[in-house]
Amino acid sequence: MKALRIFFKVILFPISLLLTIVVAISTFIIVRLAGILNIFSGIVFIAALAAYSQYFWGWPFGIAGNMPTLQLAIFATVFAFILSPFGLPLFGMWLMGKLDDLNDAIKSI
Repeated sequence: MKALRIFFKVILFPISLLLTIVVAISTFIIVRLAGILNIFSGIVFIAALAAYSQYFWGWPFGIAGNMPTLQLAIFATVFAFILSPFGLPLFGMWLMGKLDDLNDAIKSI
């Protein structure tokens, strides 16, 4: 039984090493890009607010009630949420956590 465990450790060591490197690099990239995505999310949300004001009050162009404007505003709001820290960065960190759990499971064999 001990020989089989050592055999599996030798076989799974490269996978564990690769997972360790991938998780470390990906976590570093996700944390850095989350700040940039947060800025883009704010810009897109401000654009969505401008589209809502265009649809409901006609400001700044004086044409209220245009349906494509409402669709654009809804799309921009959803897109801003996806870019926010509760969207893609959170999903990326969740995924890195699952890969790290897999790596820990491999190391515990």
